[in-house]
Amino acid sequence: HPFISDNCVLAAGKYLLTDSNGKSYETTKPVFEALAAVLQPGNPVDTRRLALVVIRTVSREDNDLVRPHLALLAPPVFAGVRDPVIPVKLSAEAAFLALFSVVEEESAVFDKFMAGPGASLQPGPKRSMQDYFKRVAARLGSQARERKEAEGGQGGLGLSSDEKEDEREVWSVGKVDLGDQGFGDN
Repeated sequence: HPFISDNCVLAAGKYLLTDSNGKSYETTKPVFEALAAVLQPGNPVDTRRLALVVIRTVSREDNDLVRPHLALLAPPVFAGVRDPVIPVKLSAEAAFLALFSVVEEESAVFDKFMAGPGASLQPGPKRSMQDYFKRVAARLGSQARERKEAEGGQGGLGLSSDEKEDEREVWSVGKVDLGDQGFGDN
């Protein structure tokens, strides 16, 4: 059922975004494996989009948590950038940029990935991912960097509202937006 899978993905996002020192590679690996599995075509479109939103948001908020799982997440996220469903494609592009910290570190993380875990990819997908990075991701990262500079850093003019919307969506409860209030707020 899409409602159940959507809420499982949101629950995974909430778990990954909560502050906790008890998170290790071993404790987060099953969560990232489940998110990677959901990204496959054939799963509900909105669940796939939500999984990409979660990956993007967690990558942006706590990249050190995601970095050890790049080899697991990069191929299915990359597959999404060619998806015929536009919301999935756009979410995959944003997740790809966040996964490799393209806006902040340009190609450094991607180059290190391709020299390490990415070297074991099949030649076709590997070349395709490298071409995509050069043609599209680097340009999108450059545009996002220019946008951040134009707004004076982080959120000056509110131009990065898509990032805030993603985070609000992850923190939503059963697709009900709580606004700025949580459970304990009145």
